[in-house]
Amino acid sequence: MPEPVKLGVTLPQFTDDPHRFLDGAQRAEALGFHSAWVLDHLWPLGAKRRPIMEAWTGLAAVAAVTKHIGIGTLVTRSSLRHPAVLAKMAATVATVAPGRLTVAVGSGDGLSRAENEAFGLPYYPRDQRWSQLASTLRVLVAYFEDAPVSRRDDFVAIDELPPSPTVTPPASVWVGGWSYSLLRLAGAEASGWNGWGGSPGKLERAAGAVRAAGEGRFVEISWGGQALLAASDAGAVAKLGRRDPTEFLIGGPETMAGHLRAMANAGAEHLILAFPDAGDVGPYELLAREVAPLLALTDIPPRGIRSTA
Repeated sequence: MPEPVKLGVTLPQFTDDPHRFLDGAQRAEALGFHSAWVLDHLWPLGAKRRPIMEAWTGLAAVAAVTKHIGIGTLVTRSSLRHPAVLAKMAATVATVAPGRLTVAVGSGDGLSRAENEAFGLPYYPRDQRWSQLASTLRVLVAYFEDAPVSRRDDFVAIDELPPSPTVTPPASVWVGGWSYSLLRLAGAEASGWNGWGGSPGKLERAAGAVRAAGEGRFVEISWGGQALLAASDAGAVAKLGRRDPTEFLIGGPETMAGHLRAMANAGAEHLILAFPDAGDVGPYELLAREVAPLLALTDIPPRGIRSTA
């Protein structure tokens, strides 16, 4: 297994309680995780009336209440904000959390269409989504190079935009998605790539395509997905309820470590887990205290369990 493997978690974002959300970030940092992430949806997919914290304003708050943990978006949708505005927002967060921000961008898919349209935002047809994502990626990368940004294409018209605030070191910019065109884009122009929810075999093929497109560039390979973790396999299965079991990694510590080891063996250098019960004490703590040692992640030490109160 390639080492060291980084371990991250998504935050308890599906809430209208800011204390629960920010406590999740502070617990993740106290437990020694490498990264904490937010999803970029204006409402949870398929649950229009369920609460959710907005990604970038939430991430700004996370930046202010943490000191060391990496933070990022998994993924921010390129169609939800003008690229220059997104770059300005990201630069501001990166200034609050220097050296800690990763902006992972994706194009979204048909499941995101209703969100865009409800908020009066463009939803691009499939044959334009790659081009619009590539345009956004290039604006972000240029903005973090600390020189005036100019770009004109079918999606933006930017003339000599001065980056402000100045970000040192620059934020990392990743691409998320499985299509071959996105894998090539990530390898050629991004600093990282994320695959969400695929199998080890699919991940291995995608990682190979990213690295081939990179032609020797270092591009961080990450995998993210949903997980149900408990003290035992039976306890994890009991959490499943009516959820689709094919969408989750499920198990107690040893079984979960096996799932994650397979992803690392397939090429993932950064593993990111999304727990439906992340706001409760338990999943983060088990991941850090019981699973991480089985993955030889020795820089995540066992820590005391903190209360969410």
